[in-house]
Amino acid sequence: MNSVKNIIFDLGGVLIHLDIAKTEQALRCLSGSEKEYYETSEALVKSGLFENLETNDISEDEFISTLIKHMNPSTKKYQVTAAWNAMLITIPKQGLKLIEELKMKGYRLFVLSNTNSIHLREFRKIAEREHGLVDFDALFDKTYYSHIVELRKPHREIFDFVLNDADLIPEETLFIDDNQENLIGAKKTGMNTLLNEPNADVYLRMKNYLNL
Repeated sequence: MNSVKNIIFDLGGVLIHLDIAKTEQALRCLSGSEKEYYETSEALVKSGLFENLETNDISEDEFISTLIKHMNPSTKKYQVTAAWNAMLITIPKQGLKLIEELKMKGYRLFVLSNTNSIHLREFRKIAEREHGLVDFDALFDKTYYSHIVELRKPHREIFDFVLNDADLIPEETLFIDDNQENLIGAKKTGMNTLLNEPNADVYLRMKNYLNL
């Protein structure tokens, strides 16, 4: 894989471990009943609420307010925010070790993540709390977050945007994600792609792939 000069990382499931069930459980506790929770969740997914948050089509206040409408009457904003962030578990040090080693070898490194302002704020807190990183983004040449660029994976447009903005040659670029659908979108640009199973050891995966 000597042709690879640039590496684009996903965040969730790759550099930060997720447990989506924790958010589901926390939101379910704030709902009137399990039945109401599942009915509401299905309706909100179909409405595009979560995708709209990731592309900044709605604000985080609008997002939280919409969720609160479907919760117990006494539910507070901070409770919904905490429930929404419950899925963010930890940032394994192996991923940071990988980034450091790749930088030393001259790779250009980037982040491309479907995320939102609530999660990004919490993610940065975790990075500082666990690793003393006051500026996680500074580890990379540039970071691209869906709610900031207002595009999201798996649509090709966001991959084209990153390639053009960072002046990357697709054939020299590797995109690593835990979602196969996102890899399909990236492949359309000519990029190399690599699946990292959710929360798998990205350090080992990349070391094997790049023969480091």
